[in-house]
Amino acid sequence: MRRLFLLLFFSLAVASTRPPYVAGSFYPATTSQLRRAVDSFLERVPALNLEGEVLGIQVPHAGYVYSGEVAAYGFKTVKGKDYDLVILLGPSHFYPFRGGAVSPAEFWETPLGKVPLDREFARKLVKKKIGYFFSEKYHQREHSLEVELPFLQRVLKPGFRIVPIVIGPYYPQSLLPSAEKFADLLRKRNFLLVISSDLSHYHSLEECNARDKRTLKALLSLKPASFLWGALRGEYEACGASAIALGEEILLKLGVNSAVLLKHGTSADAGAGTRRVVGYSSVAFLKASRGERPSTGFSLTKEQKNYLIKLAREAIKTALEGKTYEPPPPPWEALKEPRGVFVTLKIKGKLRGCIGYILPVKPLYRATAEVARAAAFRDPRFPPLTKKEFPRVKIEISVLTPPEPVKPSQVVVGRDGLIVNYRGAQGVLLPQVPVEEGWDRITFLSAVCLKAGVERDCWRKGARLYSFRAIVFKEDE
Repeated sequence: MRRLFLLLFFSLAVASTRPPYVAGSFYPATTSQLRRAVDSFLERVPALNLEGEVLGIQVPHAGYVYSGEVAAYGFKTVKGKDYDLVILLGPSHFYPFRGGAVSPAEFWETPLGKVPLDREFARKLVKKKIGYFFSEKYHQREHSLEVELPFLQRVLKPGFRIVPIVIGPYYPQSLLPSAEKFADLLRKRNFLLVISSDLSHYHSLEECNARDKRTLKALLSLKPASFLWGALRGEYEACGASAIALGEEILLKLGVNSAVLLKHGTSADAGAGTRRVVGYSSVAFLKASRGERPSTGFSLTKEQKNYLIKLAREAIKTALEGKTYEPPPPPWEALKEPRGVFVTLKIKGKLRGCIGYILPVKPLYRATAEVARAAAFRDPRFPPLTKKEFPRVKIEISVLTPPEPVKPSQVVVGRDGLIVNYRGAQGVLLPQVPVEEGWDRITFLSAVCLKAGVERDCWRKGARLYSFRAIVFKEDE
């Protein structure tokens, strides 16, 4: 009798439905309001052309009014996808414990409906005895995973199951060595791993941005153990640092080779003031196919492109007038981020000057003004631009991704720009050059060697090659 009672009790316990604890506080409580809120966030986010398979995303978990739009950047990357399993990793805000608490419920519910759990996967994970255990207690009231569900319900095709895991704050580094065994369970599954974390908490806006910049640089480096130890020492600030480190460690075992920052924002963006600011980010973790480099996810709107074109022209115009031009800070954060950039000047289709920064050494808007002046007056191949020529000049701007090492066989004409380093000499060609000249890959490789002033086949003789990509736009487009 006692055995029957225990079996019945266990069956009822694991067949439960977890209610939506934070509906009405972190997100709207009614079905229609919640659907409209999530969809409106997603509609504001531009489509991102990420090259590679998205195996994981990191998204924030604050109230939707503060972090909903930032979260939408991450979820937009998997919109319409057909995953059968979603692993949710997030921090515990209420209970101190060690290890990973796996929900034993049968369903998790939101105002948009019930989502089934993959109980078989959960049992296999717990059975491995690598630090994970069943507990509904640690999921009660916890918002870090619940707030992600409405987004998943709106972007993914129906039929997916979830495994929610809350990571305890005690000795989180103890879970990292188990990542290989965790990854083994995912190797033959069509899965998505969702990491829930906010960034710095309750600093001034300036301090928040500075701390988040350090944290994101470490997060994007894909060195999870180093990131976690840095967070434990206070060098980086993220409430879900342990979930980030564990998630990255698992994803690395499964072939992820790139982390792309999709969006950084703060509570100040939502009008919550600039004195006690919380930072948020969305990151995509990509597995690029062989020979393919993932893109950075960086993009510019038409308005931002026009702004840079006008800024470049104004920088040249004021220099011709003998004045010093100080570009005003733009209204977009994207133009304040350091980026490599080249400005190309042409008259009747013929090159009249081209100079730029390969590396992201200065904010994009400042760098654009500087290289525009340099292209007009300091390109050693041409005399300084004259006032008579100025009205006929057409401006082309190329905003670069950071260069990465590349093999000759991986170079794609029309996609990649090239840098070659050989015996102290360096040459650079932008991605549009081989297209304009009608070159194939071999000719492109030879041309960049000649640009460096060395033998044309240096790329076959141990030269170091780096590729980059560019957003290219022209004044007359």
